[in-house]
Amino acid sequence: MALAVSLCGYAIFGKGFAYLGLAPLYIGEILLGLGVLVLLFSGCLYGTLTNLPNLLLAVLCLWGVIRTVPYIGIHGIDALRDSVLLLYGAFAFIACGLLLQRPGRLPLILGLFSTFALIFGSYALVPYALALVPQLVPTWPGSGLPLVLLRPGEVAVHLAGATVFALLFFQRVNWLWLLLLLAGIGMTAGQSRGGMLAIALPVGCAILASGKTLDALKALGVALVLAGAASVAADGLELGATTREVSLEQIMLNVLSIFSDTSEAGLDGTKLWRLRWWDDILGYTVHGQYFWTGKGFGISLAESDGYQGTVVPGTPILRSPHNAHMTILARTGVPGLVLWLAMLASWFGMMGRSMLLARQRGEPAWFRLFLFLACYLASILVNASFDVAIEGPMLGIWFWVLLGLGSGSAMIYRAQSRGGAASMPRRVLQRRAADGDGPDRPG
Repeated sequence: MALAVSLCGYAIFGKGFAYLGLAPLYIGEILLGLGVLVLLFSGCLYGTLTNLPNLLLAVLCLWGVIRTVPYIGIHGIDALRDSVLLLYGAFAFIACGLLLQRPGRLPLILGLFSTFALIFGSYALVPYALALVPQLVPTWPGSGLPLVLLRPGEVAVHLAGATVFALLFFQRVNWLWLLLLLAGIGMTAGQSRGGMLAIALPVGCAILASGKTLDALKALGVALVLAGAASVAADGLELGATTREVSLEQIMLNVLSIFSDTSEAGLDGTKLWRLRWWDDILGYTVHGQYFWTGKGFGISLAESDGYQGTVVPGTPILRSPHNAHMTILARTGVPGLVLWLAMLASWFGMMGRSMLLARQRGEPAWFRLFLFLACYLASILVNASFDVAIEGPMLGIWFWVLLGLGSGSAMIYRAQSRGGAASMPRRVLQRRAADGDGPDRPG
């Protein structure tokens, strides 16, 4: 429950919540320490290592330690701070171990996700509304940060999770909730290309895999009408420090900028900046002297690679290249990237096999559970491919906890499948998932 409350804190309040505690022990590090103790006393540590994704993750974390320890004396706390990109992977073992210790926790987790989906689906507009009146937002004690400080990519990920959960498990949703959800999606799509893709791709996959095309078309029709009305009402509106307007035109420009150049200097400039930096990283790792080792954790990649630019007082100093895969490559070399990609491929493969088995056995509740976890994790990965996401606790802890829940759920399902019908979580799952093939209707 402490972990669940903290995850909600990260999702609803953002960066300010991450500074709860006393330096250098903030809420994330406190949770990690307590979680490791719980895992050790659970007796399930070795059990978490009995599947391929967790084994690969263990090796990846070990490689991360090797690429961190030599630089602690040089870069100090920066080395430890940067290394959480991989070392927060311990949360995956904690979440998996808690499920293996007591499989009955799975229905509780789904109930908590249900509550969170309802809350965040109607909450996503709040960060944007507060951005219009930053002087009225109170600050967190000690940090000076606003009470709510969320980036569009972070909002997008949880909107995707709420949408997929509603699509798969809610038989009915309130129309007001649906309108607020669609409004939040529209605002996010206008503010962030990565956030737009982090919603569109996982939700699209969930629609296709679950056969909810009719429901999706109805929601899309409502969304287009809502977007048109909002575009007229909020024409020229800018949120906070961003220069991107809230308009249907801005959303279309964001879409076009992914596939081709536009006339917008801001969109094309940031894309070109990213591509050049990523190309340089490939040059000094895959084709250069840092092939085996990378540059390690602690060094500022932006400064080392020549992409720091002008440092504006009061703004965070850039350290990573807005792509988690490139960050891992630059800091841990090709071996680290190979381990990372192999771990992800094996995890999604495990989710896919579990979905196929559940469908073959006629267990739609389990099928939807695995689909939900895969889509949620994929949303974070999409956002992490365009922004600094899992390098920090706001999305990093969410990412690893979801990965651990997926591993633990698949292991439980596999064990129960060998012993007979997998009936354990059905009493909760079936309250939210219709066993029939007909579409669920909002009402």
